[in-house]
Amino acid sequence: MIARAEILAAIRAAEVPPAPTPAPVPDAADAADLLQQFRSTLESVGGASAVCEPMQVFEEVVYTLLGPGRHAVVVLPGRFAVAENGAVYVDADDLTNRADVVLATELVLVVPTGAIVATMHEAVRRLPAGSRCGWFLSGPSKTADIEQALVIGAQGAKTLLVVFRD
Repeated sequence: MIARAEILAAIRAAEVPPAPTPAPVPDAADAADLLQQFRSTLESVGGASAVCEPMQVFEEVVYTLLGPGRHAVVVLPGRFAVAENGAVYVDADDLTNRADVVLATELVLVVPTGAIVATMHEAVRRLPAGSRCGWFLSGPSKTADIEQALVIGAQGAKTLLVVFRD
């Protein structure tokens, strides 16, 4: 116990300067630019996206993008999307079963049209204060842990589709 007390005393005595204030976040671009940036970034990490227009049937939009022969499709609500990294925030409070996030083979996230922020700085400010759990999801699950061979879908969905819809 003496070592623990000495370590804690040394930490308390250290004069650590405060962390620097982050640079201000630039003003958000217009909605069309953010949507284009989000879609481009998501595509670069292996995901896909679509905008479901008011007269389109949601299921047709999804299955057109996923293609034939797909199964185990799970559709979940996303609160908002982040343009800089192609991620969608999914809050556990919006889900019936939290395990769906990792058990789905084909994951479709539905985000309200226009609910896109430019940066993670803005995204963090939008996180719900009372949330118990949430995820930023971007693209299908990928890992190269075993023999440095890339495996898609090892710890999550093999396909991630984001659909913007009102």
